[in-house]
Amino acid sequence: MTASDHPWKTWQKISFRFLFPFLALTSYLCWDTTIYIVHAAFYTNQFELARLYRPMGAILYWFDKHIYHTGFNPKTQMGYPGDNHYGVVFYLTIFFLSVIIAIIWSIFDKKRGDYNKLYYWFSLYLRYALAIVMFGYGIDKLIPVQMMHPGVVAMTTPYGYLNRYYVLWNFMGMSPGYQIFTGACELIATFLLFSRRTAVFGYVLMTGILANVVALNIFYNVTVKLFSAQLLLYTLFLLMPYAKNIYRFFFMGGTTAFSAKEFAFKTSKKKYLMRTVLIVVPWVLMLIIGVGTYYRYLRKTAKGRREKIYNVTAFAAKDSLPPFMDDSVRWKRMLLNVFDNHAVVFTKDDRLDWYEYDLDSTKKTFTLHNNPDKKTWKTFNYVNSSKDQLQLTGKWKGRAIQVSMKVWPVDSIPLNQEKVKLVGD
Repeated sequence: MTASDHPWKTWQKISFRFLFPFLALTSYLCWDTTIYIVHAAFYTNQFELARLYRPMGAILYWFDKHIYHTGFNPKTQMGYPGDNHYGVVFYLTIFFLSVIIAIIWSIFDKKRGDYNKLYYWFSLYLRYALAIVMFGYGIDKLIPVQMMHPGVVAMTTPYGYLNRYYVLWNFMGMSPGYQIFTGACELIATFLLFSRRTAVFGYVLMTGILANVVALNIFYNVTVKLFSAQLLLYTLFLLMPYAKNIYRFFFMGGTTAFSAKEFAFKTSKKKYLMRTVLIVVPWVLMLIIGVGTYYRYLRKTAKGRREKIYNVTAFAAKDSLPPFMDDSVRWKRMLLNVFDNHAVVFTKDDRLDWYEYDLDSTKKTFTLHNNPDKKTWKTFNYVNSSKDQLQLTGKWKGRAIQVSMKVWPVDSIPLNQEKVKLVGD
C-alpha cells in the first residue's frame, strides 16, 4: 500500500483488496457517531442509534444462527454495534464479506500493477471521516462535557462500590484541566489531518492518542473498545505508506521526504467543487458540533447545581428496628434532582435504590416510583422545618417510618474543596 510510481508487491495488493471494503463498510459507524454527537449537542433526549441498524438486524441474526453461533438475539439484545453481540456479529460479517471480495477481486484483477489512484481517493475520504469523528470527541473534552464533574451519586458512593468505567469517568471529570488538555491534543491531531502537508504528523500524533484511548477502554471496561480500535486501525492504515521513511528519519538518522503521489480532477470546475466540499462540509459540521457542545455543557452544569445531598439525622420505624439489625431498611442519605427528576436512597449497607419522584406542594406529599404499577409507589408526607431540613413520614418496605434529614452542601465535600497545587506545603 504505497502511493509511489513503483509497482505494488503482491502482498500489498491483496492487503488493499481486503482493507478497502473492510474499512469502507465499517466507516458507516463514523457517520452514525457524528449523527449521535450532533443530536446530543442540541437535544436532551438520547438519539436511538438502533434505528440506523434495524434493517440489518434480521440479516445478522440469520448469519449468527447458521454460522457464528454467538447467541445474538435482536429482540432482547442491543440493536446497534458496540461491545455487544450485535457488534461481534456486525464486524464478523464485514470481515468475511471483505475476505470474499478480496478473493474475487484478486482473481479478476490480478494483472493490475497498483491501486495508487483508488488508494489516494480512499485515503482522502478516510482521513476526513477520522478527523470529523475525532473532532467530536476532542471538543467534548475541550469543553469538559464528556466526563462531567462527578455528581452527588459518585461523590457519596464508596469507592469499592464503583465499577471500572465510573472510576475512569470520575477520574477524568474530577480534573477538568487534564480533560481539557487531552481534548486539545485530540483537536490538534484532528486539524493536522485536514491538510495534506501536515497529515503525516497528524497520523503519528493520532496513533499515540488512539493507542492510549484503546488501552483505557480495554482496561477500564468502557464499552467502545471495538469502535476505538477501528479508529486506530484507520490511522495505522493511513500511516503505513510512510512507515519506512519515518523509521529512516527517527532511527537511522537519515533525511527523507514524506510527499506522496497526488491525483486531481482535470477540469477547474471539478477542482473548485472538490475544494469547496473539503472545506465547507467539515467546517460547517465542526461549527454545529462546537456550538451544540457548548450549550450541552451549560445544560449539564445547570443540572449539576440542582443536585442535593440530604444526610439522615434520625430514622424511626414504628416496629422499633434494633440498631444495626436491618441495615437494608435504614436510610443513610437521600440524593435529589439526580438526572433532573430522580431520587437515590442510600441504605445503611450502602445499597442504592433509584426512583423517579413527584413533589406535590399543595398536598405536601413526596412520591417515589420506579415502575408504572401505582400499588408499588411509596408516598410520604413531607415537612420543611427549615430551608436545609426535610422530614418524611410514610411506608417503606412494609414498615411505617419517619425520616429526618439535613442538607449536606456539595461544596463542603473534601474532594470538592481540594485545589491544584504546583508547590506543596
